[in-house]
Amino acid sequence: MSQNVPSVIEKNQEDLKKDAKIRELWKKNICNHDKHAKFKIEETYDFIIVGAGTAGCVLARELIHGIPNINILVLEAGGPNAHSNGLISLPCTWFQAFRLYDCDWGYVTQEQKMKSHVNPTKEVTVKKGIHYPRGKVWGGCSSLNGMVYMRGQAKQYNDWAAQGPEYKIWDWDHCLEAFKALENNSRESPDEKFKQLHGFNGLHHVQDFQNGVYDIMSGLIDAAKNLGIPYNDDFNGERQNGVGRLQTTNEKGKRCSLADGYLRDALKKVEFHPGSEPNGFGKVVAVDVRSYAHVLEIIWDEENKNENIAIGIRYFCNGNVREAFIAPKGEVIICSGTINSPQILMLSGVGPKENLEANNIKVRKELPVGRNLLDHPGCIFVAKSAPNTIHHWSSGAEIGIIHKANIEGKIPCKEDFFDEHPDLQINASPLQPGLVDGLDCDGIILWSTLNTPSSVGYLELNSNNPFDQPRIHLNYFEKSDDLYRMISSLKLCREIFKQPPLSTVYNVKEIEINDNTNGDDISDEDWEKFILEKSVTTFHPSGTVKMAPESKGGVVNHRLQVYGTKNLRVVDASIFPYIPSGNTNAPTAMVAWRASRLIIEDYTRKNSL
Repeated sequence: MSQNVPSVIEKNQEDLKKDAKIRELWKKNICNHDKHAKFKIEETYDFIIVGAGTAGCVLARELIHGIPNINILVLEAGGPNAHSNGLISLPCTWFQAFRLYDCDWGYVTQEQKMKSHVNPTKEVTVKKGIHYPRGKVWGGCSSLNGMVYMRGQAKQYNDWAAQGPEYKIWDWDHCLEAFKALENNSRESPDEKFKQLHGFNGLHHVQDFQNGVYDIMSGLIDAAKNLGIPYNDDFNGERQNGVGRLQTTNEKGKRCSLADGYLRDALKKVEFHPGSEPNGFGKVVAVDVRSYAHVLEIIWDEENKNENIAIGIRYFCNGNVREAFIAPKGEVIICSGTINSPQILMLSGVGPKENLEANNIKVRKELPVGRNLLDHPGCIFVAKSAPNTIHHWSSGAEIGIIHKANIEGKIPCKEDFFDEHPDLQINASPLQPGLVDGLDCDGIILWSTLNTPSSVGYLELNSNNPFDQPRIHLNYFEKSDDLYRMISSLKLCREIFKQPPLSTVYNVKEIEINDNTNGDDISDEDWEKFILEKSVTTFHPSGTVKMAPESKGGVVNHRLQVYGTKNLRVVDASIFPYIPSGNTNAPTAMVAWRASRLIIEDYTRKNSL
């Protein structure tokens, strides 16, 4: 006999009273523990890394192996990724993983109102409260994402490097070195060009899609080819445009997060070095990870108030406020991601003066923290297919269609398909039960993503409470060209669904955009309404702690050091000056690998003085 188990259990008043009683008992125990404690051990480490996400995992491993006789503390607000092993490890449950309550910060965005681009006499609204998933777990977003391995185009990284001669260390050649060092690509029989552009000995496992691809998804490739879209067997090769199968960050049928590859390898190194002083205990060389540690603020050296010298981190863990300090010549490295890294800086007095003073925070260094929020807005187009064509074990995005969009909102032409600087990425995956609300049928999802948006958002503190969410203003489609390029891509999706063999063999039929549109009779105003109502994040926020000259809105310099401070760096996607044209997980890992070399250089120099 089957039994329906509700996905959400509503608590009654009696349950809430019991919960409150348990919390009171827990609080009393913590207070009694503090009352009877006789001493407090000072925590001192060479490096404190805030965040065990993609960047923190890579940094911890590269630093512990790259610098002799150091110890590292990694503070992570979430828990180990093994706590949700069943959903996180299996690729086919990716769309459930990013909804895990205990592994997500639970952010939502602010409502956005603006003038219609199609009819400026009207005001339009981008839907309020977009769910904005951010990983709060070992591995961060690499433990929750769709596992697509995409680097983006060389042009974006050369744009990073064009900001000044000192930024040469971020040009494509330097970034490619990092990508290759990280990557362990398992493609069978790669050609010479593939070997030149990929790595095969790193700890981040990358593979071709391993399920053989459903017939209907192969049919999607044929449908795209019918429209003149060229085939591309490597979106991380010399060119990014075309249609083809995506590579994913999997190993042996399971997700390979940066925690799986890099953090776990870092934890293996544990050594003891006896002290040289007569009664000295010595030093343990290791990486310590403290889970469920919510960072409150940076601790500054108050004896040198004018220099903003970071000396440690204050954090909340297991009911207690704790402090950890760095040893001489050590560093505090913030790797908390595009939302949390700027929040920690602002709570610590580094950020926009107006927002800090409005929240009663002392301004230590005025910088445009949070002011360059970049993201890839997306819009989902769904079509039904003949039954029994999908078996619901897909590991997510299988096919990619990357193209140049038409800025007037027209269907792209053949010249657009062959343009080697595309700006739209369509990820295709089978329609699975529960993936789209209200739909339980076989079909295909085409997810159009604007890879090079013109619109820029921002975030700001909501209060000086470190447990309070910041206000996130996405500003999606604020610029008209973003809207019309998305319209162009969605029109292309409709044309793809009409092509054989999708329309013939698999009986693919689009699901109507809204109740007021039929067939091809969709005006640009209808498209705008649909896009603004249905727009979603593709989980790629970046740029809020911009790497650029301070005179050009930078928060960190070319070595990722925070302007106007000492012993403080930020290393994660928040430093991107321009967003890469593709999924941001691989670029975030690349930034961490490059940063590790800069940190090793600086630490070695300090210790040689």
